[in-house]
Amino acid sequence: MTTFDARAWLAWLAAGSLSAILIGNPLYLLLLLLISRVVEAACAPPAARGRRLPLGRISLMILVFSTLFNVLMAHYGRTVLWSLPDGWPLIGGPLTLEAAVFGFINGLRLVTMLSFFMAFNTIVPVHELAGLTPRALHELGLVLLIAITYIPETTLQYRRIRDAQAIRGHEFNGLRAWRPIIIPLLIAGLERALNLSETMVARGYGSTGGRAMTPRARLLMPVGLLLALAGALRLSWGGPDGWLLVAFGALAVAVAWRDLGRLVIHTRYRPRRPTWADGLVALGAVVALLPLIWPMLPGIGRSLVAYSPYPQLTMPPFNLWVGLGLFGLVVPAVLALARGPVAEVAR
Repeated sequence: MTTFDARAWLAWLAAGSLSAILIGNPLYLLLLLLISRVVEAACAPPAARGRRLPLGRISLMILVFSTLFNVLMAHYGRTVLWSLPDGWPLIGGPLTLEAAVFGFINGLRLVTMLSFFMAFNTIVPVHELAGLTPRALHELGLVLLIAITYIPETTLQYRRIRDAQAIRGHEFNGLRAWRPIIIPLLIAGLERALNLSETMVARGYGSTGGRAMTPRARLLMPVGLLLALAGALRLSWGGPDGWLLVAFGALAVAVAWRDLGRLVIHTRYRPRRPTWADGLVALGAVVALLPLIWPMLPGIGRSLVAYSPYPQLTMPPFNLWVGLGLFGLVVPAVLALARGPVAEVAR
């Protein structure tokens, strides 16, 4: 089991990713990136750390591409670094430092979001996420969770095969040299798929109890979807009462899902109960979001977390209270270090 409940980690992930979306200040983004790395280092079990993707290489590619793309496409700013002929389509014109900084900030935002998702995937086991899937969507949730773990498992298997071939003296100097890597990797993937299917069949996956859908669920599902569609159309025409139709449609769909969930019967082995530590993790996530979603707080406004290098590059501001609020996302690392080393888990 992980250090904290999966629902607390979902709150942590939502707060971190939403903060990365709302914040445009690079100083706060760097702080969020550091927080996500610290939390993963403190809370991730040793058995799962070898399965994570190389964040450094991916981040470098994202930052370089985002910076180059914006500096070639956005010809704004006062600090001109270079100029291309105006006759060149799209990229012709002045290349400014402000455009490069703006592209770098956008790439940094994507890297920060990716870091939070990678930390979440490394820390939280798949079986705990499967337990949080609504009963009516348990099959779809299981398929999505298997798909999420496909890339880390394949990456780990690739490293094992590559190291084994390197020990045998194999050299990677051409396309044919990759055959000893690709074929064993494909066979290992098929073996994992067969083992997973046999395990799921042995545990009774796919068996049904012969229960039919209730009449209320059959009625509420299409009615709710129609109400939501009507509300969306009403909103597109400028009618504020469309939100009321959307709300009623969402309520009807939620009741239908609740009825469908009752048709699915499953048991849990040793269900985990939330603890005070889980509440502290969720509370820290809420504290981190307060400066962003509640701009009416004294001394805190939306302008303090937003930043634009245009038209002239300036030093981004840093508010101490906003920075301290973001440190609410460090609560999992503090509690994990206070508890001691993280036990290994089977993912």
